[in-house]
Amino acid sequence: MKGPVLAVLVFLATRTLAQIQAPALPGAPLISSQDRIYTGDQTSNTVTVIKPSTNEVLGTIALGDQRLTDVLGPQYLQSINSHGLGFSRDGRYICSISVSSNTVTVIKTEDNSIISQTFADRAVHEGFFSADNRTVWVASRGTSRVDIIDGLNGGIIGNVSTKPGPSKVLFSQDGKLAYVNHIRSPTLDIIDVDKRQVVQTITGLADVFSSDMMLSADGKSVWVAHKMVGKVTVIDLQNRKVVTVLDTGTETNHPNFAVVNNITYGFVTVAALNETKVYRQDAPSLAPIYVGAIQSSGIEPHGLWPSPDNTRMYIVNEHSDTVDVADTATLKVIDTLNVGQEGQALIYVAEAVTSGSGTQNLGRQGLDMRIDNSLIPVLDQRNASALVTVRSSTGLDMVQVIGRNLQPNTTYEVSASCNNCNGIRVPLVSFTGQSNAMGCATAPQVLSFLKFHGVYDIDTVQVKRA
Repeated sequence: MKGPVLAVLVFLATRTLAQIQAPALPGAPLISSQDRIYTGDQTSNTVTVIKPSTNEVLGTIALGDQRLTDVLGPQYLQSINSHGLGFSRDGRYICSISVSSNTVTVIKTEDNSIISQTFADRAVHEGFFSADNRTVWVASRGTSRVDIIDGLNGGIIGNVSTKPGPSKVLFSQDGKLAYVNHIRSPTLDIIDVDKRQVVQTITGLADVFSSDMMLSADGKSVWVAHKMVGKVTVIDLQNRKVVTVLDTGTETNHPNFAVVNNITYGFVTVAALNETKVYRQDAPSLAPIYVGAIQSSGIEPHGLWPSPDNTRMYIVNEHSDTVDVADTATLKVIDTLNVGQEGQALIYVAEAVTSGSGTQNLGRQGLDMRIDNSLIPVLDQRNASALVTVRSSTGLDMVQVIGRNLQPNTTYEVSASCNNCNGIRVPLVSFTGQSNAMGCATAPQVLSFLKFHGVYDIDTVQVKRA
């Protein structure tokens, strides 16, 4: 055996478990029937399970009731608002972070069973398994520390002090370092995992608020997303300094990576543009170059993850309840799947199911539910708009409004004409814009629960200053 064949065999013989999982270097396994994709579905309170070899939605894991029902009751004991996702390097477990109940749920990938559930600290957001495939490190945004959880038995077994508002935790390839971004500090903390303490802080990030970040396949670069200002800070981890700041666009969500033709590309979802921007980065110390975008089939792309073989990028569309399957070579969507309601995070786990069908303990909660969207200009205000989303739910429907380019300190009213009411308009919800760094105001998430479908038509919805 010579040449490329021998090189691939040497790689496969020496790779670490970290390289089996994406983002992965060239030579990682092809998409397999053992692999699974998971989405964190906030409104249906589920985790959707997908088989990527056939692009088949297998079902959902229910973590509690749908967002409305009885979750407002004082004796409700289950998880609320499935949001963040992480996985163990051996592919045996995933962790689901529920942001409203501060719950960390560990699920066995072989049969989708819940093996532990821990109530962590305030405003938990994103977490990940450390290299030991057992402990889950979870960022608690309402504090200044990362909680360390025993994923198999449950319970908090330690913590690490950080800058204020830790948002996500990722680990280096060798598992010796952890990286933490924040929502109240323009910094990236670097933690010695064994010592459980911050050993260095990288300063000068683009904004104090960072919702998400991702490490490149070689572990030499980290891209830190800043949703509120529409930017991404690119950090060289070899030299531990900021390389540049990318102006990516309004409501920048998650970054991720793929290596195509031995070149590293960064992918960044930009919700307000309904696209995933793509950048080429030739070296960790060099500024990325914009090369194009993947146009979403739906509305508001959020979480994304590549296949280990770097041929596909899977993107969840938060306001369409779908997942786009994109070809990384052509930057085109080649398939779209219907998933649970209001998908936030998405992860790809290689070798998740090593025997059997992997369909045990799955249901249909949150699947095939009605959803309507309308992007509406705000009356009498130039360039202002509101994305109105109406989802079917148990009992009442959920009406969600995202306002953009609003006037600060101004109240707005959403109204609609009811069916057979001769044009009479009914107020549905009022809200006030939040000032931002760009001199205008936004309304990131306005929620109202009412009977909408069958009573109102989304085409009659109006938004105006009250």
